[in-house]
Amino acid sequence: MNVCKALFCLLLIFALDGCGDPDKVIEESHQAYVSSFGWKIDSKMDATSETLRHAPEQIDNLKVAGMDFSPYQGKEAVITTYILKDKQKNGDDMWVKVYEVEDEIIGGFGILEGWDPGLFSLEDKERVVRDGIIR
Repeated sequence: MNVCKALFCLLLIFALDGCGDPDKVIEESHQAYVSSFGWKIDSKMDATSETLRHAPEQIDNLKVAGMDFSPYQGKEAVITTYILKDKQKNGDDMWVKVYEVEDEIIGGFGILEGWDPGLFSLEDKERVVRDGIIR
């Protein structure tokens, strides 16, 4: 009887712990996309859905971060936010937002905690390192 209880407890622990939170699963396509720029995802923060409606000045600001939303205005997008493994020299986090429209990745950009505006193109890893922003 004790063996059965022990097995039951082990199975329960594996069921609760081993599966993980499906809302925190890092999608393979996102991992591949982000790593293609030399970045590594640490964990998933959240995913939201919104209709892309940016003012012209917002579109221009996001172009600095490597995103051109103009062809996607009015379309529904899923925006997934991840914490990067890289940290800023002061220890603050760095994030990446990955945008998908109709199940296709349309782009993404990075965010530096504590910086204004704090957006950067994922293609700028060498610059971010050279400028001494990350450790």
